[in-house]
Amino acid sequence: MKRLKSTLLQKRLQLVRERKKMLLLEEARLVRLSRQKKIAAEVLSKVRKEKFQVLMEEARLIRTLKQSGYPAV
Repeated sequence: MKRLKSTLLQKRLQLVRERKKMLLLEEARLVRLSRQKKIAAEVLSKVRKEKFQVLMEEARLIRTLKQSGYPAV
């Protein structure tokens, strides 16, 4: 059961990392658009809040995996 839990956590961590990468790319795109005055800052702030939540979830998953004795990387 413990092995299954760690496998699920590792898969979840991989998904969170992919989501983080996509959010970073989206944030960069929105920053470029905001410099061109083509978007409102509200959209950019929403993406930054979501990115922060994803970073916190990634840290929580890494901590959980390390505490259970499995390498998180």
